Amino acid sequence: MWWFKRPEPKPAPAAAPASSRASRKRRDAKARGASGVPAVSSGPHASDASGSAGTPPVSGVQGPSEAPESGRERSLAMRPARNSLVREETLPSGLVRLHYLTSMKPWFSGVAKRLGAWDGKPLVRKLELDELGAFCWNLVDGERTVRDLAQAMAGRYQLPLREAELAVAAFLRELGKRGIIGVRD
Repeated sequence: MWWFKRPEPKPAPAAAPASSRASRKRRDAKARGASGVPAVSSGPHASDASGSAGTPPVSGVQGPSEAPESGRERSLAMRPARNSLVREETLPSGLVRLHYLTSMKPWFSGVAKRLGAWDGKPLVRKLELDELGAFCWNLVDGERTVRDLAQAMAGRYQLPLREAELAVAAFLRELGKRGIIGVRD
């Protein structure tokens, strides 16, 4: 005797043919147009070729000439600045070691206090930077933008600019997560 009802296996859904998915994607792309915004071709809110519409435009919607600055451009224009509490040590090999303060996670700090392994003061952590990291760290002064750092790295190490931008952005993001740097507009 069964005390529970056995689930019956469900049949697998039939996959749509690839041609119908591809044609749907093409149709959707054509409807969006080159800008990626869905095109409105008819109805009470549609405008004619001259741009006049039956109703006023929705606030917050911008035309192509008023396009907001892209996230990438805005990020590249930010200025990273060092945390004043971070201590820097230059090693004989030319690499840089950073000493920065960090706090424990709340659940771990309670356990560590009870066991007597932690006195409640912030912990000092160390981060050793390689050659590229040391190069970027030495350029971070609060005045140079992320774009300036990427251009300097691309010039020094003969990298494509886009690759240097990605490397510098990832490096600065990691430093920001640890509280070693901050950024400002």
